[in-house]
Amino acid sequence: AVKDAELIALKSQINPHFIFNSLNNIRALVVEDPEKSREMITHVSDLLRYSIQFNSKAKVSIEAELEIVKNYLNLESIQFEDRLTYSFDVHKDTLEHKIPPMAIQILVENAIKHGISNLPKGGMIRINTTLVDDSLVVEVVNSGQLQTRTSGTGIGIKNVTERLSLLFGQLSSFSLENANDNTVSAKFIVPLN
Repeated sequence: AVKDAELIALKSQINPHFIFNSLNNIRALVVEDPEKSREMITHVSDLLRYSIQFNSKAKVSIEAELEIVKNYLNLESIQFEDRLTYSFDVHKDTLEHKIPPMAIQILVENAIKHGISNLPKGGMIRINTTLVDDSLVVEVVNSGQLQTRTSGTGIGIKNVTERLSLLFGQLSSFSLENANDNTVSAKFIVPLN
């Protein structure tokens, strides 16, 4: 019961986090480009529908999560135009495995907010999923470099790590680090069973 209560509390933090970010993006475009604003509102509607549905679930399939991530990236692509590129390297055997809802979406959102948006020429995001031994590995790689935190509260990353810990205990791991001089990697690993 305590575990369920903690999961509910953590999930309730997510909704405002990405909803407010999306609404702020739309607000910036309303006067400048009404057509793009309408398209963004459609994507936000789909995101909201997913977020409401996921509140009843502790885990969702990679396939379901990636659908909402694609929707979110479409939303952001409207704003960033040619400054944002993205790709998926998803092993087909990972699609049915379960993860906390919004886990990948939050990592992608952070990659855009703290990475791509700070680069004048923009950058790329790559989402990878694979199976290694008895584990599922999910990685989000983005252009940029980790900086000393100057703003933001880190709620999204903290939320993901706490939900991973509650659902999988010490069998899960999370890392966020500069992968090289040009990219950042956010990766989590969870057991298959």
